[in-house]
This record gives sequence, C-alpha cells and structure tokens, in this order.
Amino acid sequence: MIWGIGPRSRLRIPIQSCGDPLVLEAEITPCRKPPEIAGQIVRVHVNGILLGDTLLSEQAMIRCEIDPAITRDDGILDVVFEFPAFFRPDALRHSKDTRPLSGAFTVVRAYTKDMFTPDSRRKPGHPGIPVAVLSPPQTEAPWLGSQPTVYTFGPGGTARPFLRNGWHDGVQGESWTIASSGRLELPAPSAPGIHVLRLDVKPPIAAGAVPFREVTIALERIVIGQFKLAERAILFLPLPRELVEGRAVLAIDFILPDASQFENVRLADDTWQLGLAFERIDVIPLPPELSALGSIRTDQPGSARPMAVSNQFLGDDDAALPAAIEAALGLDPVSLLRGFESLGSDSEFGVVQRNLGLDVLNFFRFGHGTCQNLIRALADDLNAASDAGALTVELNDAEPREYVLSLRPYDMHWDSFVKEYEASPQTLWRAQAVRFDYLRRKFHEGLRAGRKIYVVNQRRPFLLREAVALLMELRRHGSATLLCVEPASAAHRSGEVEMVAPGLMRGYLKSFAPATDVEATDTSGWLRVTANAALLRRASPDMGVTS
Repeated sequence: MIWGIGPRSRLRIPIQSCGDPLVLEAEITPCRKPPEIAGQIVRVHVNGILLGDTLLSEQAMIRCEIDPAITRDDGILDVVFEFPAFFRPDALRHSKDTRPLSGAFTVVRAYTKDMFTPDSRRKPGHPGIPVAVLSPPQTEAPWLGSQPTVYTFGPGGTARPFLRNGWHDGVQGESWTIASSGRLELPAPSAPGIHVLRLDVKPPIAAGAVPFREVTIALERIVIGQFKLAERAILFLPLPRELVEGRAVLAIDFILPDASQFENVRLADDTWQLGLAFERIDVIPLPPELSALGSIRTDQPGSARPMAVSNQFLGDDDAALPAAIEAALGLDPVSLLRGFESLGSDSEFGVVQRNLGLDVLNFFRFGHGTCQNLIRALADDLNAASDAGALTVELNDAEPREYVLSLRPYDMHWDSFVKEYEASPQTLWRAQAVRFDYLRRKFHEGLRAGRKIYVVNQRRPFLLREAVALLMELRRHGSATLLCVEPASAAHRSGEVEMVAPGLMRGYLKSFAPATDVEATDTSGWLRVTANAALLRRASPDMGVTS
C-alpha cells in the first residue's frame, strides 16, 4: 500500500475507452484512531469534475462510473482523491508519524465494463471487502445572505448551554477545557451552503506551562483541524458539508492529549488539566465569492494551492520598470499605488507611496502592530479610534525625540513625525483625536466601495489562518481584496504574487527595510509586487479566477 498525504492525492491513468463508459475503483484504508477519530471523507474528482463523496470508517473499495462525456481525447484520466479530514497521527499520540495522512491505497484500477473479468490478479486486497458507492455531488443552494451565529464564553456566555464534558465556566469572557478533551454541541446552521468556524482561543498562561498547546478539532469524530498554539490565536476551520447539512447538531470535540495540570490557577483552588481557553466561536456562512475558503485547511501549510500566479516584471530592470507597468496596466506607478492601502503592520508601504510622490490620508498608513492586534481592531470596527480617551501620546527614545500615537485597546502605534520641540503633547493629542475619528470613517467608506487592495506585510511567512481572519474581517464591510507580503525564498521569487483564493493574495519581496530605517525600502520590489497583484485582480474582476 501507499499513503495519501495531505488534502489531495492525484493519479494520471492512461486508458483508451473508445467512448464506452468507464468504471473507476479504489481500495482505500482510511487513517483513523478509534474512538476519537472515526475515519475519512473522500471526494473523487475525474478530469476536474466532482463525481461524488463518501465517508470511510473502514477499508473499502470505492466504485463509481465515469461518463464518457468527461473523458479526454488523449485517453488520460486525471483522478484526484480529496481528503478534507487528513491528520497527523503524532498530534494525537497515535504514533510518531508526523506526516499528514489521509488514506492508504492498495488498489486503483479503471476499466470498461466489457474488458474486466475477475480473476486472481484483480481481486481486492482483502477478501470480503465492502464496496462504497459515492453519494452524488451536493447541489448549490441560492445564497440567502445569512449572518454569522456568534457564541460567547464564560459564566454568562451564550455558549454555556451547549458545553458538554470537559469544561469549566472559567472567568468572565472565557471558558476552559479542563481534561484531555472537551465536547461542544452547537445547533447546526439551518441555511444550506458552505460554512466555516472561527474560534478565538488562548493556551494556558501560567508558570510551568509547555511552550505550546497542541489541539486536534473533530466534527462528528472527523478531523477538521490541528493546531500548535503558543499564544492567543484566531482559528478558521472549514465545515465539510457532508457533516453539516441535514443535521440538527454540530458535535465538536477538542482533543488535547497533553493537557497540563496546574494547581491554584486562577480558575479555582484545585488541580485542573488545562487545555485551551475559549473566548468566542462564530459559525459563518460563506457567500459564493468566498466559497473557495470552505475547502482550505488553514492549519496546514501547503494545503492551499494557488489558484493563479503572476510573475511579470521580474526580468525588467529598475529603470525600465515604470514603462513596463504602464504598458501592461495602463497605469503609471503613482496611479497604480493609489489603488492600494496599507493595513499598518509597519510604515514601509506608506514610505513607498511617499517616495513615489503619493501623499494619501489612510488610517493605518504609518501604523505598527501584529496581525492579531490588527484583527482585534477590525473586529471592533475601530471603535477606539472614536474615543479620544483611548488615544495616548508619548515620546520615543530617538534623537531628537518624536511623538508616538497609540490606541491602547488594540496595542497599536503610529508614527506622528512630530518632534518634541514642534508641539506640546496636549496640542498634538487634541488634533490627532479628531484626525483618527475622521480616518476611521474614511477607512470604512473605502471598504464599502470595494475598489482597493489592502496590504499587510511582515518579516516572516504568513500564517494562513491569520490571513483568512484578516480577509473575513475586511469582507464584513465590502468586497475587499487582501495582499499579504512576506520575504521571498528559494521557492518564491521577489515580486511574484499568488492568488490563494478569490480576494486573498500572497506576495513575495526580496528584502524588507530594517525596522529602524524604512527610508531604505525597496521601492522597485514593491512596484513589482503591487503590479502583479493588480494584474491578478484585473483578471478576476468578479472575484473568481478565470485562468
């Protein structure tokens, strides 16, 4: 046998059918761990067409017919077995195998009905193996514009009636799992369609805590995500439609094999096996333009293959770059960058705009903050920006010293470019309080217009779950597009941009300016990234990729 790895396994089978119907068979043993993990969902695609799906709880032979209309002229069957519930056995302490396993394949064969005669060479790998027939693909229901269902935690939280075994009420705003597993049984969404879970969680914060907490999340005993968490995090998990539609309850298990014991933690004077603290869970329906996010496991790097890639302008030298961009897009560099807006991970992109003569007023242009801080600010609709009491003005340690503006509720900071001798802190605070309130309104107006690409950059590879969380917060107000820029690598050249899903792009930059010297930023590198992002966005104006 051979193991399938990750979310999909692909075979290219040569067979000349002469227009006759084909039969495809695959003998698969699902990766599972009874009783916690029951098996695997398998979806079968042939030549890009979904034939159907089934749930495997034991070794079985999947058998399905292939319509001659979907066969190719070259006689190749391009077969993809999709496994949304793959998992790493080591995370469950099931074995030391660190591979993301899906199913073990013993036999795969394709034949026309008149060519197959059972004999000793074509028997299944195990006598009496059951045959699994695929359920037909689910039909797409019309989008009804459903709103997320939000559950809060803690003694008065709305999730409390749905907590089952393995929980402690915790303190205000949070509940803890206090065993090696905890179960939550939420009402299943009544509207059809694709849904995702958003979870706001944090691992234990106490002396002696392990460096990270590992959690496996299962729906109806089928894995939907596995995470290693060292700090507060926002998680996004797709809910397979096979496990949602037609059900009244979503039975979700959080499996924490290394839940640690701490005495006298703030929960109570007792010994608890602390797993994770939960602050919020959302059940979110995805609109059609974001349906691709319903098949992306954000816990696994590489599970989101790019839908499209743009790598133009990489061979143009810096002097020829503006002319090449204008020829391809009909835009000069200033007009190009006017269609982008920084989300304020640092000041670098704002400096790029300024270096090219573009002086714009944007809320985050010269801001600094982590992705988690940014997500928290967007989830709050930037309400602290309208509260003058939330704004502080302090001096930094530079020489000469400059004022730094902070919104403490989000732990985000802004460069003021105002020296200590140029204004008093009270005068600057009054002026900036009015300015922040105005820029907040302007930011949301831009989101509702849906014309801009929003840029966030950081000096490490992006976590896919953070990128999706950012996109979902932006999309609450309009059809925004998000461009996440990270350092280039051997696998990704500087200036290249990928479309991960409609509305979500990932760009690569050779080098970022030192944090203390944003004036040294690579303006030409940023032009290549933004031009390629604009090309991808232009190729999919309806937020769907055509090539």
